[in-house]
Amino acid sequence: MVSAQLTLHSVEFAHPGMTAPLFSGLTVQFPVAWTGVVGPNGAGKTTLLKVIVGELEPQSGTVQRQGLALYVAQRTDDPPALLEDFIWAPDAAVLKARLRVEEDWPERWSTLSHGERKRAQIAVALWREPAVLALDEPSNHIDADARALLVRALTEFTGVGLLVSHDRALLYELCT
Repeated sequence: MVSAQLTLHSVEFAHPGMTAPLFSGLTVQFPVAWTGVVGPNGAGKTTLLKVIVGELEPQSGTVQRQGLALYVAQRTDDPPALLEDFIWAPDAAVLKARLRVEEDWPERWSTLSHGERKRAQIAVALWREPAVLALDEPSNHIDADARALLVRALTEFTGVGLLVSHDRALLYELCT
């Protein structure tokens, strides 16, 4: 894995049509570890993650990151990109076993539970070995078994992790 670094300097972002930016003058450096991103619904947490990983461009300021940056959405409607590659990759065996991802899941995506889909999303993201991993509400709508599997896998992540969650127990378990 590439040495992870993530710094925002004077970042400002507003969606089209907004009268005021969601955030402006945002300057922060994130450590190699999990950091919780918390706030009320609509505060801009998801937007911030998307700016950080490069899915959205800030109106001003800079986002400096080294290595691959990935965002894992809260929704699980569609299979993650590269799921099929992950399923058949020889180097994915440990993650598949750890997160209990099965080989027929790409064909059965529409019949999988939210927890199974979430495990697949996160397994593919971890397999790609990102330097920055941004997770949006990973424990929503999953059962205790799926949550335990995710926590176990995520504690082994060695990059910059950003976690949007209202699950205080998850934040306490992962974040420093």
